[in-house]
Amino acid sequence: MSDVLELPPAYQAHPTTSQTSAGPSRDPWFYLTCALLVATNVAVLAGHRLPFIGALLGWWLIVLHPTYLVSTTRFRTKVSGVERVAYSLGAVLFVLIVGGLVIDVVLPVVGIARPLDRVPVLVAVDILNVALMGWRYRKGTLAAPWLSSLRQLNRREWRVIILSACCVPLVIAGANRLNNNQGDLVTLIALSGVVASFVVMLWWRTRLRDSVIAVSTYLLGLSLLFSTSLRGWFVTGHDIQREYRVFELTKAHGVWNIDSFRDAYNACLSITILPTAISQIVRVDDPYVYKVFFQLLFAVCPVLVYLLARRYWSKRIAILGVVYFVGFPTFFSDMPFLNRQEIAFVFLGLAYLAMTRSRGTAWHRNVVLALCGIAIGLSHYSTMYVFVGTLAIAWVADRGFQLLSRLKPSKTRPHRKATANWADGTRTVGLVVILVFGLVAFLWGGVVTKTSTGVTATAEQALPQFFGTTSTATRSNDSSYSLLSSSEMSPQQVLNQYRKSTLQIRKIDDPGTYFPLASVKRLPARAVVIPPLPVSDTGKFLEEAHIPVATVNSVVRSLAAKGEQVFVVVGLLVVGLVGWRRRQVGRAYYFLSIGSVIMVGAVTVLPGLSVSYGLLRAFQQALFLIAPILVIGSISIFRPLGKVWAPRAASILALFFMFSTIGIMPQILGGYDAQLNLNNSGAYYSDVYQHPQEVQAVDWLGTQPDTLPTGVQAETPPYDRYAFTSPASVSGSQDITDVFPTLLRKSTWVILGYNTVKNGIATTNFDGDALNYTYPLAPLQSTDDRVYDNGGTWIYK
Repeated sequence: MSDVLELPPAYQAHPTTSQTSAGPSRDPWFYLTCALLVATNVAVLAGHRLPFIGALLGWWLIVLHPTYLVSTTRFRTKVSGVERVAYSLGAVLFVLIVGGLVIDVVLPVVGIARPLDRVPVLVAVDILNVALMGWRYRKGTLAAPWLSSLRQLNRREWRVIILSACCVPLVIAGANRLNNNQGDLVTLIALSGVVASFVVMLWWRTRLRDSVIAVSTYLLGLSLLFSTSLRGWFVTGHDIQREYRVFELTKAHGVWNIDSFRDAYNACLSITILPTAISQIVRVDDPYVYKVFFQLLFAVCPVLVYLLARRYWSKRIAILGVVYFVGFPTFFSDMPFLNRQEIAFVFLGLAYLAMTRSRGTAWHRNVVLALCGIAIGLSHYSTMYVFVGTLAIAWVADRGFQLLSRLKPSKTRPHRKATANWADGTRTVGLVVILVFGLVAFLWGGVVTKTSTGVTATAEQALPQFFGTTSTATRSNDSSYSLLSSSEMSPQQVLNQYRKSTLQIRKIDDPGTYFPLASVKRLPARAVVIPPLPVSDTGKFLEEAHIPVATVNSVVRSLAAKGEQVFVVVGLLVVGLVGWRRRQVGRAYYFLSIGSVIMVGAVTVLPGLSVSYGLLRAFQQALFLIAPILVIGSISIFRPLGKVWAPRAASILALFFMFSTIGIMPQILGGYDAQLNLNNSGAYYSDVYQHPQEVQAVDWLGTQPDTLPTGVQAETPPYDRYAFTSPASVSGSQDITDVFPTLLRKSTWVILGYNTVKNGIATTNFDGDALNYTYPLAPLQSTDDRVYDNGGTWIYK
């Protein structure tokens, strides 16, 4: 099977009359492009925010037009179709990140103190566009008459694209309705449309071209991302709160400087320089840079998963691989809150795409891989570490395989012709590449930004756990989803452990800083379990038939989590041991998959890693490679059903799991934890949803004197949701600590957010797990004054 995914004939690279011969003066599109460039520059410089049109023009200027110019320029014509567009987008993102770093360093030297302000960024983006236009004029263009290509779409292809496209506005409308405290009906219809679109794609797959499937995959992935990212009118999420803080810090100062806030988040250029540049051009409210435009970029990842799978397998397996990738809850429930990792994942997918490409030279593959590795290192630290670990394990496995092959007697060796595909591979994974990537991570985190202390601490904690020399490790509850997990502690047990840790902190710090221990030590700290959704009318009908809805939901979710792991193990065994399956893939790809699974296992069994990096995020990263192998495993398990029904059963199971994991089944039946993309209730809503009253309280606090040196305590992590973000007060020196009763300080401002005010429930975080508990107000009410009250947030001083 060819590894080049081709668009319709009109999109393919072939000799045509280039732009150099016809000249731009005869091209009406050239004049339209120039007019759009001028209009966008005028709109950006004027500072007016034209609803939708201004943002669309800005996005076209900074991302869409450069990507179009790169993808349609005549060079490296053996790369075509969707893959070519993906590489082009990656090149543009690389230039925006690295180029932004260059102007951030160089312009202050020549007297421009704020290199990331609107005008310098606009000039840099204009230079990029003009340079690419000149390069395209010189090199010539690929034939890409898009109107004729649209005419070539058959009825089934049009229906699939339209059905997928309709999910996007429905999801947007559904999120807005929920933000306005209305119902979930529209979002349910949209999510059902996502599942229906995948069903149609599978049913008509033989009549659909890869380019059409790729476009639909992008739209469906974007729909799932929007269902979560657009929740709330402000910054909603966990990690995104600190990501937004470093973004605002960079934008407010007009320059990125690690010394302004020496933190690992501030070292990620994907959430400092990149969003600042986008914000200066698209001119929207800053939260929507993350809520909308970063999701437009990350939605490319399901397409990359499809392209990778199509290197070796059929459309059915590739589509089902995408189903498992986007249906995994981390994709749509957590990744919209992890914007630094979203950008890193784009480069990660491109790196795997380059490594597995059989056409072209090893030199070209290594160049693309090196650029992607640098971009991953600048975008997100933990993605880079897991990537380097995956490469190292794959390299060791490959060398071990070669050594064993040499030790075998020559008479038992298979014929070279029979194992050519398996033995040759692309051989991109080399020791030099691994060492270079490790050096990039070390230099950026340890030398340039000096923010790798957290990684060092994690390694120091993980090594004793690995060798069994410590028994005091704690583990994230995410590990409970793993086949290798041990029994998890109850919320009350975890809360008791956290209470003990706070008492140790008091002993280390100055005792006079805190409230008297006698006034807070005996206060009850009772863990609270957020109740699940009430059983719906449909669920009650099932329960009348003696089918417990809560049990059904829990069993299905558990089967999805544990079953996918079983499918991966079976798939790896089948691909590795069955001759024709082994020859179907390259050896490098197989060992990379082995490496990614081992890294997930390491995060599972080493508690320090499960807390720092997150098991579910590690598994999402591994799915880039193992999603189609997972599908192979599921088909193999159903093999007794026959060649026809085995893949059908695997398809039905994958879609059924998606029907549950994206929230449709629990929402229809009830009796399960509420998901943020469908509800204004539940643990996630209580922990990460930012209410207008909280924003108003932070704005008021920012106007009070001496708030930064005095310090702020807040009751809900991530505490960065209470950080000042207005340009006049944003600062990397703001310190926000927990307001747990035993940590209450005498001189701080204390903020109690919406959930505490309305429900009396506060939230803290311990070893990566959110803990809800009843908050005792007695200490605050007896010693502090309530200086602010807007009905949804209280501030004490």
